[in-house]
Amino acid sequence: MAIGVPTTGSHPRSRRAAIWLLAALVLVTLTGAPRAEAASKTTATTTQVYFIRGFMGVFSTGFDTMAKTLAKSGVTAKVYGHLSGAAIRSAIVEEYAGSKRNKPVILVGHSFGGNAALQVAAGLRRDNIPVALVVTVDPTRGGPLSTNVGRYVNFFFSGNGLGSRLKSAPGVPQSRITNIDMGERDEVAGAGDDHWTVTHNAVIQSEILKLVKRAAR
Repeated sequence: MAIGVPTTGSHPRSRRAAIWLLAALVLVTLTGAPRAEAASKTTATTTQVYFIRGFMGVFSTGFDTMAKTLAKSGVTAKVYGHLSGAAIRSAIVEEYAGSKRNKPVILVGHSFGGNAALQVAAGLRRDNIPVALVVTVDPTRGGPLSTNVGRYVNFFFSGNGLGSRLKSAPGVPQSRITNIDMGERDEVAGAGDDHWTVTHNAVIQSEILKLVKRAAR
């Protein structure tokens, strides 16, 4: 799966994004990136929620907390890295084909993982598999959007040079898309709650979990 990286250019947003990503690369090089492991496999339960971490799995570990919270509510979730799009799609196709009662499919991704969530959902359209909900957290791309997705909810920062707003596409009206600009919210946009750490924000975690639990019914 090709995940684009913003390149430098004359536009301030492009330069700012490139600087942020370069800093992330340096941090990964110095500290080592943790492996974004899928959650432990289950044999009797169909996975409903697929969390996809952002670049190198370093900055999205709040998803692990959310997956554990969902497990306590009886909702099976797994966490993947942003380069695992093909594996996620294959797992969904396999489980969907083998399930007597197909449960709603939900994708949640941060940063490059948000890009991957959008692409996995679009790929599942070709497999004739509906996706109940796609939640993106500051994705660096605004698409693709696909007609097999029931609802898109996009949490993004409009002013950080990285996050993108989702826009309507053929067959995907704006009524299916909710964009939430976190930069306009006092409880989110404080120091440290920008692109890299936002999955740890308790308010955003709570809102995502509510969306997921509602869609998973």
